Amino acid sequence: MSVPSDLSLDLSTGPSNVPLTNPGQRLDPNQVVPLYHQIYLILREQIIEGHFDTKPLPGELVLAEQFNVSRVTMRRALQDLVKEGLVARGRGKGTFVKPRSGSATGSVGHSQTLSASAMRLQASGDSSDLQLITSKRIIPPSDIAQALHLPSDAVVEKLIRIRQYQDQPIAHLTSYIPEDLSGRICRRRLKELPILMLLEEAGVKVAKARQTISARLADATVAYALGVPVGAPLLAISRVAYDENNRPVQLLRGLYRPDRYDYRIELSRKQVKGQSSWQHVNEVEFAFEQNMLDLNRF
Repeated sequence: MSVPSDLSLDLSTGPSNVPLTNPGQRLDPNQVVPLYHQIYLILREQIIEGHFDTKPLPGELVLAEQFNVSRVTMRRALQDLVKEGLVARGRGKGTFVKPRSGSATGSVGHSQTLSASAMRLQASGDSSDLQLITSKRIIPPSDIAQALHLPSDAVVEKLIRIRQYQDQPIAHLTSYIPEDLSGRICRRRLKELPILMLLEEAGVKVAKARQTISARLADATVAYALGVPVGAPLLAISRVAYDENNRPVQLLRGLYRPDRYDYRIELSRKQVKGQSSWQHVNEVEFAFEQNMLDLNRF
């Protein structure tokens, strides 16, 4: 996950481990996200970018002073880095970035782009698992009914699923499907395939989608499902898919862990009517970010 510019910093230290900048000035104690998690995100980004290489991180007390936090807060942030397999700590030896296995390149992070059919709108389901949490028919709130072009008393099926990759949660997915279409979906495959693929198998011809991307903070339910602290920042995607007759066939609201999932699109610079502008080269893709330091943890 890319750390916002107001949280980016240089943790370089001179011979006496004196920081070149003061990281504590970049933390926001008023955020819902705990200070230890803010520190964890900053250090994680620096590690993935290869900032520390194979050098030891500054000591726990030094880092606490740099971030202007208590030693207990600093220790919690380092413990989360250890749990993720990014660093190793040894008594009397310090904290080191764990060496990456299986590659001769110097990059710590690695991306594997996973594509699927249906205009690649189903969030790359071919290498991940789905856990069905909720499946029920409801009369939807007015905004849901409006998005699906349904009357206020219409019934939709609400599906909540958790997408996992190598047994680690990536996304919390909530789908709303018109009742007449949801009845055509193969129920036993809800744990295997994205909704759009199931609709296509049932004869629905998906033609286009409208999508918005924003950010949200994790509430208690989503935080528990995704294994993040309450208030952690999440990538939020809202997408309405349409069939060839311009009928909405699915509303998807997805919340994604930004440290394990990111949104990418390839653009090219082209001249249009004498002016340069950006144009899409490839369709939108989603990519799972894999930590190559310790793959068996993901």
